[in-house]
This record gives sequence, C-alpha cells and structure tokens, in this order.
Amino acid sequence: MTHNILEPLPEDQWFIESQKLRSFVATVREISASTSENRTQTLARLEPYFQELLGQQEWLDEKFLQVNPESKMGGGIGQWLLYRAQDRSLTVFSLVIPPGSTTPVHDHLAWGLIGLYKGNQQETVYRRVDSGNCEGHAKLEVVEVRSLQPGDIYRLLPPDGDIHAVKTTSETASVSIHILGNDTGCILRHQFIPESHSVKSFRSGYSNAPCQEQEKEHAQV
Repeated sequence: MTHNILEPLPEDQWFIESQKLRSFVATVREISASTSENRTQTLARLEPYFQELLGQQEWLDEKFLQVNPESKMGGGIGQWLLYRAQDRSLTVFSLVIPPGSTTPVHDHLAWGLIGLYKGNQQETVYRRVDSGNCEGHAKLEVVEVRSLQPGDIYRLLPPDGDIHAVKTTSETASVSIHILGNDTGCILRHQFIPESHSVKSFRSGYSNAPCQEQEKEHAQV
C-alpha cells in the first residue's frame, strides 16, 4: 500500500486533536510541495489560509496557551509543539510569551509564517551585517520595530526577516502560531546579543516534546 504524498504519514506527530489544524497542514504540505522552487510564492499562497486559521479561536486547546517556567528560552516562554512531520521538514507550534517578557534575539533558519493569535507584541527585526567569519562575533542592525495585533502575520525567508526578538506588550500573555519548514525547537540555531556583538548556538526545545537527541539518550538509559 502506498501513501498519497499529501496524506499525513503514520509517523507524523500530532499533539492536538483538531480537524481544522489537520486540514490546514494538508494545505501547507500541498502548497509547499508545488512551490518548492519558489518559497516567496509558497508564503504568498499560504497566507490567506493562515489568516483564516488565526481568526478561529476554538481549535487551540487551553494547555497550549500556557507559559512555561522551565523554558529553555527563558522568561517563562512556552513553546508548544502542535504538529511535526515525520521527516522534520515542517512544524507547527504555539509560542506563549508572558506579559513583559522578551524572547532572546534569535533566528529560525527556515522559511515560514508567524501569526499573532492572542495578545499584543512588539517585534524588533534585525539584519546581520558582519561577514560571519569570526566565531562568536555578530554585528546586527535594526531593520524595523513594529507593533503587532491579533491576526497580524509576518514572513520568514532567510536571510530576510529571519532574525528578531519579540516582546509581549499586552497585560496578558501573547500567543503566536508558527508554521516553519524545519524542526525549529530541535535544531541548533543562533542566539544573538546585540549589545556585545556576540552570537552563540542554542536549541530552544519544546515544552511538551523531546528532540531526537533526547529520545536516543532516554532509550539508552
């Protein structure tokens, strides 16, 4: 028996029971497969479907709207995995930032869309302007600072828009939904410290799911 390429494989991981999200992921997979040579087109075609998902408030369970005091990102930030493709080529997760907290300045290393689901945020977008040849050193400049309201969407298409920091400006936690073309929480990516022109590798992890490295370590114990 063969599987249609657009059907979820048995090994795909779902952490939420939502027909709306399943339908959306099927759409993402179809569009991303047909536009793999042009990710600008991928994002443009996906955006209306993502806008519709953000506008529906009943599909995301309360447990994925919680902060996480044990967060590897710090600041009580919860990163809740909702869907992960078997080949790690697509993830959907919610990011919950407590009032007043700010993410580290970080990159994503993948194409994707991020949309604000609840609360308000201030996003600071950076661009790297050094050569990247000096280990541990990175010079950034601010490209844009903008206020985000529920329903606002921003695109990631490295290197464009890929480095940012986000702060919750509402009195309640902000929740954003991420659709990204990698296993964002488990890959090694970059955390920047603009004040000292430095950069280091980090793995943000997920609040509710291990990475493959952690799974292997657990299996060996």
